[in-house]
Amino acid sequence: MIHVMIADDEPLILKNLQGIIDWESLGCKVVATAGNGLDALETLRSQHIDLLLTDISMPGMTGVEVLKEINTWEDRPLAILLSGYDEFTYAREGLKYSALDYFLKPIDYEELETCIQGAVKTIHQHRKEAYDRERQRIYDQVVAGAEPAFESDFYAALMIRHGEEKVDQWVQQKPYQLYVYVLDANLTLALIKGAERETVEQLTHQLALDGSQQFKETRWIATDAETGPGAARKAAEEAKRLLKYTSLTDAPVITAALVTDTYAAKENAFEAIDKATVHVKAHFKEDLSIEEVAEHAGISVSYFSQLFKQKHQMTFLEYVRAERIEHACMLLRTSTLETYRIAEIVGYTDQRYFSQVFRKKMNMTPSQYRKAHSG
Repeated sequence: MIHVMIADDEPLILKNLQGIIDWESLGCKVVATAGNGLDALETLRSQHIDLLLTDISMPGMTGVEVLKEINTWEDRPLAILLSGYDEFTYAREGLKYSALDYFLKPIDYEELETCIQGAVKTIHQHRKEAYDRERQRIYDQVVAGAEPAFESDFYAALMIRHGEEKVDQWVQQKPYQLYVYVLDANLTLALIKGAERETVEQLTHQLALDGSQQFKETRWIATDAETGPGAARKAAEEAKRLLKYTSLTDAPVITAALVTDTYAAKENAFEAIDKATVHVKAHFKEDLSIEEVAEHAGISVSYFSQLFKQKHQMTFLEYVRAERIEHACMLLRTSTLETYRIAEIVGYTDQRYFSQVFRKKMNMTPSQYRKAHSG
C-alpha cells in the first residue's frame, strides 16, 4: 500500500482530493493531511509518506519550501504540486526540487489521476530497486561473510527445513519486508525486517506457526529480533544454532524460548554424546560396554542409548562394530597382516566371528576384500 499525504490550506480542495480520486483502486491510502507547510513538514518527519500532493501557496511555509527542506532526504516522497495560475514561476522552482509534476487550479481530476498512476509505478519501481539492493547486501553479509554494517532496524530469522514443498514461494508471498534465500534443496532462510523489536518478533513467530499448519512435514526455526552491527547475520547464526534441535524434539516450531525452557538439559546430553563418540573412536579396539561409555558421558544408560541412536542413526553396538570394520578395511588395504592378527587388533578374539561380522557388513569375506583392493 502506498501512503499518501495531501497538504492544502483550502478545506474544500482537501476534501475533493480525498473523495474524488479513487485512491483504493490505485493501491494508495491517504494517511495524513495538512493545512499548512509547517504541519506538512512535521508529518513528513514523523511518519513514512510515499506520495505528497501539496499546494504551493500555504501559510507558514510554501509547498516549494517543504520540497526544498526534504530534498536531501534519502527516503523522500515523490511530490505533485498544485498551483494557481499566477504561481507558475514557483511551480518551476518546485520541479527543481524533484517534484514529479504540477497541476493548475481548478484541478482536472482525470489528468491528476493519470499522473498519480505514473507516480505509483515509479514508487513500485523504486521499492523493487531498494529491495534488490538490500537483499544483495544481506546476502553478502549472511552468506558470503562480508563485513557487517550497523543496522538501525530489527531483523529476525526464520530457518525452514522442508521436503519438496515450495516453502520459499509461500513465504515470499507474505506482506512483510522479507528477504528469502534458498540455501539448498531442503533448507530455506528468511530474514524479516522491521522498525520495532516486538513487531518483527511477532511476525516471525506467527509466520512459523502458520507455516507449520500449512506444511505438516516441515520444521520452522524462528528467532527473536536482533539489532545493531551485523543484526541480519546474528539472526541467521541464531537460526543455525537452533537448527540442531530438530533432532531432539518433534515440535514443528522451534524457538529460543522452547530450547531454554524445555531442551536445555538435552543440549548438555547432546554434548555428552559427542564426548562419548570421541571416547568410542579412541577405544573401539577394547571390550567396550554401553554401561561404561554412558558412565563416561555422565548420563543414564537408557537415555544414552536413545540419544546415541538419534545422533548416529544406529545403535551403540552397531556404531562400535562399524568403527572396527572400518579400521579392519584400512589394515586389509594397507598391510600384509594375517586376518587373525587384524581381527585381534580391531577387538575380536575369535577370527571366525570377525569374518562373519565383516561379511555381513561388507558383503564379502576379509580375503575377498583384500584381493579386490590389492595393487
